[in-house]
Amino acid sequence: MSPVEAKHRRRAPFAGASWRVLLADDHAMVREALAQMLERLDDRLSVVQAPDFNAVLKLLEADRDFALLLLDYNMPGMAGARSVQDLADNHADLPVGIISGYLTSTEVEPLIEAGAIGVFPKTMTGPALMMALKLALSGQTYVPWSGDLGHASIASRGQAAANAAAPDLSARQVDVLRHLVKGAANKEIAHRLGLSEVTIKVHVAALCRKFGVANRTQLAMAAVRAGIGESETGAD
Repeated sequence: MSPVEAKHRRRAPFAGASWRVLLADDHAMVREALAQMLERLDDRLSVVQAPDFNAVLKLLEADRDFALLLLDYNMPGMAGARSVQDLADNHADLPVGIISGYLTSTEVEPLIEAGAIGVFPKTMTGPALMMALKLALSGQTYVPWSGDLGHASIASRGQAAANAAAPDLSARQVDVLRHLVKGAANKEIAHRLGLSEVTIKVHVAALCRKFGVANRTQLAMAAVRAGIGESETGAD
């Protein structure tokens, strides 16, 4: 299954709706910490845990109501792209994401070709990971940026900007970014800052240009990577 075909089976969580993730990792402490972090970042999200790939298959026999399967690349029973392809063949409606410490481009590309919606480094901050998961579920393949992945997709080039330091920003632009990182819409940001919605749109467009990103999701990720608004994510 090609990446294009894989996109058609993604099911992005609707705003305000509850959604479930099946998370598999053989390291219990890592798995539990990751599950707790994701549930803390989105109170509509619930995580079901599995210790290995075989446990994933057994769980799917009884329950397939998941928005995402998030699988550790190196856990027992996992066979890289072959396992992703098997899931795509037998559970075509379930998006599959891969988590790992580090993968080279020669390892990442077969996963994407097999139908994975993205590869998510375990080194990502919680807010950045949540944004990346939602970005991938919305239809954009997420590929981590590194020197080894310099020839990767356009989506990964957006990540290069997300990894870069923040450009020079005005105090007002920082205010806009802080609200944007928390998921506020332009209208809500305008109300909170006492500005017009048109002014906020102008600020967002200018910020996208400064960070070299294509949309507000990538902009929010870039802001988090640059340390803007991260500590306030989830706050009122």
